[in-house]
Amino acid sequence: MKKALALLATTAVGILLVGCSNGSSSASSSSSNNNNEYKTEMSKGNKAVNKKDYETAADHFESANEAKNTKKSKASKIQADKLADAIEDMNDREFSDAKKSLTTAKNQTNGNEKMTSHSKKLLSQVKTIMRRRSDYKANIKTAKELIKANNNDQARTLLEQVTKADGIKGKYYSDLYKKAKKLLDNLPASSATSENSTADSNSNNDSENSDASATNSNDNNTDDSNNPAANGDFDVEKREVDGNKITDADIAKARQDLTDQGVKNVAAWSDNDIVRAIKNAAADGRSTIKASDAQVR
Repeated sequence: MKKALALLATTAVGILLVGCSNGSSSASSSSSNNNNEYKTEMSKGNKAVNKKDYETAADHFESANEAKNTKKSKASKIQADKLADAIEDMNDREFSDAKKSLTTAKNQTNGNEKMTSHSKKLLSQVKTIMRRRSDYKANIKTAKELIKANNNDQARTLLEQVTKADGIKGKYYSDLYKKAKKLLDNLPASSATSENSTADSNSNNDSENSDASATNSNDNNTDDSNNPAANGDFDVEKREVDGNKITDADIAKARQDLTDQGVKNVAAWSDNDIVRAIKNAAADGRSTIKASDAQVR
């Protein structure tokens, strides 16, 4: 009887040991499968990041996180989602939203280095776009006010600055290009033509007026035709530097240089301020102006 009981006890223990062994083996197999799936999905996610396909990357990182919840998979998922959102916002010209998403992606700890780097690059780009759009909008707004005041030539200068800016026809600025172009196309002809006609008419004055002019010229013994002060315009800069005429194109380029440097309210600068800045920059041996060049020296 004792032998029978001993045999039964031994059999029971054996069954328990076999059961425990099978359970441990099953758990180990499941853990191994999860690890393999995690590694596979993380690898696929990283490959999608290399292609800058952030929506696909986010899906793979999510699958990896479901297989094995880690700080790396969770952070990578957040970064990929934010980058995908930011790019969509940029395409929709929702730059404030894009800036927020990119800031989150850039500052994400335990994330993917390539996504962190791309977030920094895009964030810098978005900030530049927002600054330039602000300047272009200010120019268009000022041009509208100038048009209402019948200062069409000044309005034209500002609008040409916008329509000729680098990249203005691209997707991030094309809406502002269209607005500026429409205003520019509706402006009347430049007053330069009428000024030339007036000059031609004046050259054909009768001889009596010509003689009087000659007499006055001899009395003054100087030619004040290019002297702004002769007309009472004591603060008007002569549009000439080193013997070369400062053209409207030169002024527009100078405005763009200031805009590119991050100078605010460039639209508020008068053409006279720009001309002075060009001359002061030339005196310092520079072809590119800076904000301080507008000061009277």
